[in-house]
Amino acid sequence: MSTRRFRLSPSTPEAPARDHTPHPSAAREWATRVVQWDPARNTIKRAVHVAARARGFRLERAGAVPPIANIYAAGSPKAGSQWMKALFDHPVVRRHTGLFTLPQLDYQLKPSKPFPAGTFVPGLYFSLDEYRAMTHRHPHRLIYMFRDPRDLFVSGYFSAIGTHRPVAGYEEWRSSLRDLPIEEGLLEIIRLGGVRLKEMATWEGVDDPNVATYKLEEVSADPRANVAAIFKHCEISLSPDEFEAVLGDVSREALQVKDLAQRAEGSESHYRVDRKTFRDLFTAEHYAAVDALAPGLAARLGYVD
Repeated sequence: MSTRRFRLSPSTPEAPARDHTPHPSAAREWATRVVQWDPARNTIKRAVHVAARARGFRLERAGAVPPIANIYAAGSPKAGSQWMKALFDHPVVRRHTGLFTLPQLDYQLKPSKPFPAGTFVPGLYFSLDEYRAMTHRHPHRLIYMFRDPRDLFVSGYFSAIGTHRPVAGYEEWRSSLRDLPIEEGLLEIIRLGGVRLKEMATWEGVDDPNVATYKLEEVSADPRANVAAIFKHCEISLSPDEFEAVLGDVSREALQVKDLAQRAEGSESHYRVDRKTFRDLFTAEHYAAVDALAPGLAARLGYVD
């Protein structure tokens, strides 16, 4: 059984409307938007995890666990994890799922330990084998989001040099990355990202009724059809008006506006305005470096040069 850590993305937990037990969502919002010192953020996150586990136990004792007790959003960093978090953490969607959104912390230390009942878990960055090693006490669904491996590195580069919030222990490295020419900076990001492509490759052709895979590019091109398919897989049924409201709120433009409102004036959004791709930035050296990490992966996934 794998013992690698699952790396989860932060999000905003909130109990569903029908659960009247107090929860620490306001504190979690505050931690995400205001607290920048990692130990303080983590203390708040731990409190949220404790609340989520206690809530899960209450649901189990009361026989009130949602029909789909856990939804997992998986993929690689920069492959739509923030978008999936926004989708499943939308208040309308939460009302229908009854799921509490977990922040990143602690559970990744014990891969075999089940997640609390009644939770949505965003940002699972792991392999298929690690998923299969998880313990599930209740019905669950997993959405895995692919992205062209080459654009993962481009997006990761721009996040590292500018759009990601400060991260303790990494700011000196980020500063040095900014000082490099973009060609060298991209090669540095590619050099560090091999594990992500190896993880992604394990999901190719996965055959599991609880798992549905999508491509971020296809979701972006036709959000209506793909969101409907995602909801169908997760057994989420919205009214037409609700669906339209959610679709509007999770559009790239809407999320960009919301993200900028939470940042200092003059900051760049996580959702970049300058959307250069690998086709704009890669040289033969970059193509070769990516292919060396996972030979033929992009082509096997249906991505062309």
